[in-house]
Amino acid sequence: MRIGVFICHCGLNIAGTIDVKKVAEEAKKIKDVVFSTNYIYMCSEPGQQLFIDTIRDYNLDGAVVANCSPTLHERTFRNAAIRAGINPYKVEIANIREQISWPHMDEPEIATRKALRVIETVVEKLRRNISLRLNKVPITKRALVIGGGIAGIQSALDIADGGYEVVLVEKEPTIGGKMILLSETFPTLDCPQCIETPKMTDVGQHPNIKLYTYSEIENISGYIGNFDVKIKRKTAYVDYSKCKGCADCAEVCPVLIPDSYNGFLSLRKAIYRPFAQAVPNVFTIEKKGTPPCKATCPAHLNVQGYVAATRAGRFDQGIKIIREESRFPFAGIAGRICTHPCERECDRKNVDDSVSIKYIKRFLADWEWKTKNKIDASFEIKEERKEKITIIGAGPSGLTAAFDLRLEGFQVEVIDKLPEPGGLLLTGIPSYRLPKDVLKREIDFIKSTGVKFRMNTEVGKDISFKEILENSDAVFIGAGAHKEMKMGIEGEEIEGVIGALHFLKKVNLGEDIELGENVFVVGGGNSAIDAARTTLRLGKKVKIVYRRSIEEMPAIKDEVEAAIEEGIEILFLTNPVRFIGENNKLKGMELIKMRLGEPDSSGRRRPIPVEGSNYIVDCDNVILAIGEKPELSFLGDVDIKKTEWGSILTDEITLQTSIPKVFAGGDVSRGPATFIDAVGDGRRAAESIKKFLNKEDLYENREFLPPFKSDLKGYREIAEKIDRKKIPSLPVNERINNFKEVETGFNEEQIIEEAKRCINCGGCSECKLCIEKCEPKAIDHNRKDEIVEEKVGAIIVATGFELLPIKELPEYGGGKIKDVIDGLQFERLLCASGPTAGVPKRPSDGKIPESVAFISCAGSRDPAHNLAYCSRVCCMYLAKQAMLYKHQVHNGKAYIFYIDIRSNGKGYEEFVQRAKEEEEVLYIRGKVSKIYEKNGKVVILGVDTLLGERIQLEVDMVVLGTAMIPSSGARELAKKLRIQTDEYGWLKEVHLKLRPLETSTSGIFIAGVSQYPKDITDTVSHASGAASKVLSLFSKDEYLREPIIASVDTDVCSGCGICESICPYSAITIDKRKKVSVVNEAICEGCGACSAGCPSGAITLKNLTKSQVFDMVHIITGDY
Repeated sequence: MRIGVFICHCGLNIAGTIDVKKVAEEAKKIKDVVFSTNYIYMCSEPGQQLFIDTIRDYNLDGAVVANCSPTLHERTFRNAAIRAGINPYKVEIANIREQISWPHMDEPEIATRKALRVIETVVEKLRRNISLRLNKVPITKRALVIGGGIAGIQSALDIADGGYEVVLVEKEPTIGGKMILLSETFPTLDCPQCIETPKMTDVGQHPNIKLYTYSEIENISGYIGNFDVKIKRKTAYVDYSKCKGCADCAEVCPVLIPDSYNGFLSLRKAIYRPFAQAVPNVFTIEKKGTPPCKATCPAHLNVQGYVAATRAGRFDQGIKIIREESRFPFAGIAGRICTHPCERECDRKNVDDSVSIKYIKRFLADWEWKTKNKIDASFEIKEERKEKITIIGAGPSGLTAAFDLRLEGFQVEVIDKLPEPGGLLLTGIPSYRLPKDVLKREIDFIKSTGVKFRMNTEVGKDISFKEILENSDAVFIGAGAHKEMKMGIEGEEIEGVIGALHFLKKVNLGEDIELGENVFVVGGGNSAIDAARTTLRLGKKVKIVYRRSIEEMPAIKDEVEAAIEEGIEILFLTNPVRFIGENNKLKGMELIKMRLGEPDSSGRRRPIPVEGSNYIVDCDNVILAIGEKPELSFLGDVDIKKTEWGSILTDEITLQTSIPKVFAGGDVSRGPATFIDAVGDGRRAAESIKKFLNKEDLYENREFLPPFKSDLKGYREIAEKIDRKKIPSLPVNERINNFKEVETGFNEEQIIEEAKRCINCGGCSECKLCIEKCEPKAIDHNRKDEIVEEKVGAIIVATGFELLPIKELPEYGGGKIKDVIDGLQFERLLCASGPTAGVPKRPSDGKIPESVAFISCAGSRDPAHNLAYCSRVCCMYLAKQAMLYKHQVHNGKAYIFYIDIRSNGKGYEEFVQRAKEEEEVLYIRGKVSKIYEKNGKVVILGVDTLLGERIQLEVDMVVLGTAMIPSSGARELAKKLRIQTDEYGWLKEVHLKLRPLETSTSGIFIAGVSQYPKDITDTVSHASGAASKVLSLFSKDEYLREPIIASVDTDVCSGCGICESICPYSAITIDKRKKVSVVNEAICEGCGACSAGCPSGAITLKNLTKSQVFDMVHIITGDY
């Protein structure tokens, strides 16, 4: 083989350290080297001509060029090799600048010897190189532009104007990016809305541009010329093709949330258009997810929806959401007796107190009856089905299951031993809490759907469970827990000791019951409170005995307070020891004092008897309310698995029992619980029964799941502290001697004010008022995200930037002091379309600031925040903002704290001088150390390094020139694109100077600030540059790809998959049938990671085989 060696001086970069002439002479001695020379600039035109002529004159087979990095000039000399007539892959670069000359600048002799050794090593590699040919790849002449800021807009328009189709993807609802948010642009003070809006409109109307807003890249596969792109079109819940942008929907939307487009300095509606010039000019609905109130509700009612409708004064829509959309028949019942777990999770409690959700529901139900004298809800029962479903128990779980199943068209019969439906709603809850007419009308509504009831029928007595099982296609057991527990102490069997449920049932059904004058109730739950307050209304003297403190009392807090208000004494930390009788009639009760120990399994502190504290009280009756458990004797000899507590064992999700067609819920399976828990169980069981009868998987695609925790938070920052309204009640003297409903309810004005306290954790409340208002019928709250696929040949990434959140700068008061804001927020205050119509006002009080301080390098050039770089635009936009502030507030004072002023653009220095000289902006050179608030002013502590003095300055407002950082999701997107990012997350180019727009993946280019901080001028220039790269690619029908790629020796490959896992370009897959690695040659970029990681040596790079590498290592590690 005939090899030539060409050594470049690179000016003094190489020749200033290495003796290039000596190296050239010594290189002639290397095996197969027939020519060796040195030249001052090998990359120059004469140098390249020397290279070409020598190859031809000496009939060389290959050449080694010893110069700088291959990244710079490998392509240069390969192209020269083609012109010389040899295979370009018979040319290798020996890097003697970066690897030798620069590291050994003070060691010329060592550098010279080392350079010769490196050249010898590269010659050895070249000796084994094979001739390769460029791969031809067809090109799909469509481009994808990711990002709709000014860079993406410019790139898209350039390519589209060049005659090619462009797919533009923007994650926000509109294009425009950050530039459209600015007030004016430096140094010309152009209005961004005036100069960018026409370009935005051009994009929206261009025949060659396909615009996907509110969309994100889901996945990208393929290679240069042939990329397959999956785009997730996030649902806006608005059909953009129908929306006219009229804003009628926003007018009626009752949900206000902070406006991100105005820097969170103002509020907007949950259905919104970002700004008037938005492209596309349509509305989008923002939904954050399931709010905590709905998530924790066992019935998953759309709480935020009916609260929002109430806030808007649309009570008709509020009750419709409850009755029809949530399919919940018990609005009046739940509005009175629900234990409202939704309120426990209501995020408003972190501001002041939870929203009165329960009472809002009650108001809506009462309003409906008051104004319409009926339950105004209509349901379309699905096609009648023949399957018969039997419900055992007419309590809340049974009634709910019956209602839901009937709406599905099933034949449903409810069996209960009571004379009327309702279960414990009928017998266990006094009418002063739940009036019987409210209960009756909501149960009658269930009856109206066609549910059949067989009352006064006891299962196990009047009909066997086995018979029910044989004659039903499915069975739901909702029989409750009616067996009252005993204390197991002396005298419990004495006449006068009765159970709370037995007592309440007698009273609620109007049956006779004998009570003495002096009654004690034992227990601390809801039944105990109900029994005590009922006893009081029967004209008896009553006290409650409870073994823990009031903090541990499980009863509803409001009910406990009402009982105390009515004069009922509660003996806390007290427990019965025995009941004392005479002639089997109760005469007294021995009590003992208790103290609280460590928490037990319930989480409450365990009561411990205090020795010697016993005492005796006289009493005529004791009502025990210490718990209940299911009575399951009605099952007879049918074997259903039970829990260790004696309840029916069910699947946690489906509520299916050990008998496949039998389901159970409510107290009979979970033990004594609450009304709303029972409703939730009935609803889930109904869904399971429907799936069971439809022969569907009971777990898949479930609509109703158990309560879950939502981590969504409300907009606490916009909430003013407002006391929760206490529901009006009858005066004590008007209620303690009768069973009139105690709570009288809110009026319209009160309920609207209470509903306004909601802080909208879920964003859009789905109140559906917008649907009513939308004439073109563009709104659909059931729309889902959509995946669309596009095929393109090239990609430009223009994902822009964000600002470092000011919360990351606590030393500057960021996130704590309202009048410390960032630069983009101040831009919105200065902008005519901003929240203050262009007049700068303080966020804290709306006053015009008489003095403003601007802090540059807030996070930039700051290793403490891992942001060592300069953001490049802060000096200029702070000067602009100070200037514009002075235009608005002529007598105002503007201060700029700076470290250095970087004004390196056309007209930039003159602009800064204008701010100083014409606008009298005071520049203070020095770093600010701390910012705090004092007496309504913002105090700045810093130093003036020019004067050498410390500074304490009081101003009305501070603007932080915060650092530019990569847009959120940039790293994740880079992984999908198989391109690299730098240490800060900016997208990385191949070479900063010579290939600044290209990435490591061929066919993918970067534009604008996605690469690093730039001003608008540079951004637009780079965007057009990236577009020109695409146009250059599209000018050919085929693309020639590098052939230095990985190849697999299938005889050696074990299919371990290591190469697949480490390939940064996803170019390797495992053939599952042959169990070997397969390289997609069209995607492989020849990085060599797979070859280095292969444990069996089965995968190598062409012209970089293992034997070549080992021979090179052998030579380079020798003495020199």
